[in-house]
Amino acid sequence: MTNAALATIITGGGRGIGRSITLRMARDGPVIPVGRTPDDLDAVCRDVLNTGGVAVPCAGDVCDPDSAGRAVALAQGHGWVVRNLVCNAGVGKGGPTEAFDLAVWRQIFDVNVHGSFYFVRACLPMMLEQGRGAICLMSSLAGVKGVAYDAAYTSAKHALVGLARSLALEFGKRGIVAVPVCPGFVAGEMTDRTIRGIMRRQGLSEADAIKKVAGASPQRRILPPEEVAEAVALICSGAVPSLSGQPLILGGGT
Repeated sequence: MTNAALATIITGGGRGIGRSITLRMARDGPVIPVGRTPDDLDAVCRDVLNTGGVAVPCAGDVCDPDSAGRAVALAQGHGWVVRNLVCNAGVGKGGPTEAFDLAVWRQIFDVNVHGSFYFVRACLPMMLEQGRGAICLMSSLAGVKGVAYDAAYTSAKHALVGLARSLALEFGKRGIVAVPVCPGFVAGEMTDRTIRGIMRRQGLSEADAIKKVAGASPQRRILPPEEVAEAVALICSGAVPSLSGQPLILGGGT
């Protein structure tokens, strides 16, 4: 196993932040993006191949524990070792807590929390056998502070910070690093929905709504997904193992 290629599994790896992470991590070794939309996965894998990298798609729903097992088996089938896991798949929806839909609450936890746990559990045996591994759990600034009208998403992202802290304590002596990555607003579909919601609720123009969202950061900007991908690559490089268990806040001073 010592001569095997070191692979990275990225959930939600076909679009948004996950796509950027897939492309960035492909510079360091084989990647297995996981997602529900085969077309997105095929597209990002083609981009990886066109730049000289190696990528194999794994279509599946992170809410299904079998998807995690298939991703690991896919790596093993290619003779790769899973060195890095990036649990990026996530969903979110806001609303008043007293009227929040119970099914949506469960879905948010199924994707963000339970899905991450399934993949962590599936990847841990191979990492423990190596005596090394990196686990990145994509949390949020909402994982380290409260957000009004966003109880479900905030609770789920807090849970990921707790999971990372527990993993760091349990497996640190065995060479495994677990870091919750906590960005602010990142350019992509979820932030676009936030912008449209502000436009609708506050009667603002698109430009003013974008300015308002960007103003949540002291740097007055919305993060590009490539910046988050670089933070993930730093964690996976193993260059800063002391990050383990500590929320890596990408908030520009927030």
